[in-house]
Amino acid sequence: MPGGNVSFQGSSLKPSPRQLVRKIGEDKAAVATAPVRLWVKGVFTAYTGGKKNIYHKTAIIKIQDLNDKDDVPFYLGKRLAYIYKVKKADKFGSKFRVIWGRVCRAHGNNGAVRAKFRTNLPPKALGKQVRCMLYPSNV
Repeated sequence: MPGGNVSFQGSSLKPSPRQLVRKIGEDKAAVATAPVRLWVKGVFTAYTGGKKNIYHKTAIIKIQDLNDKDDVPFYLGKRLAYIYKVKKADKFGSKFRVIWGRVCRAHGNNGAVRAKFRTNLPPKALGKQVRCMLYPSNV
């Protein structure tokens, strides 16, 4: 057959690949909106305790744009998620795991909060990001 395979020649039944690319690009440009993020960034800064004792059951979290003790009541009861990656996938194929917790009270005057997690956060999580979900809402 001269000219190669018929499927590469173009057909009246199938649109050419160039037409498909143009259509997909136009659709994306029309729908492009900013994604909605329903959580606030936070950092796991320390465990509670003093010079001698460390209490691993309570974590200190610094939440972004929370700079005053007066703003903490909005975050009380909000759920926290520490997300980390592992080598072995679970039965659903995900390589990400989550440890959930809750904001329980303020810590100091500069907007840090104390939180308790279902299982204590590991020491390798110090300085890592924690997501502060904006639910449950009391508003």
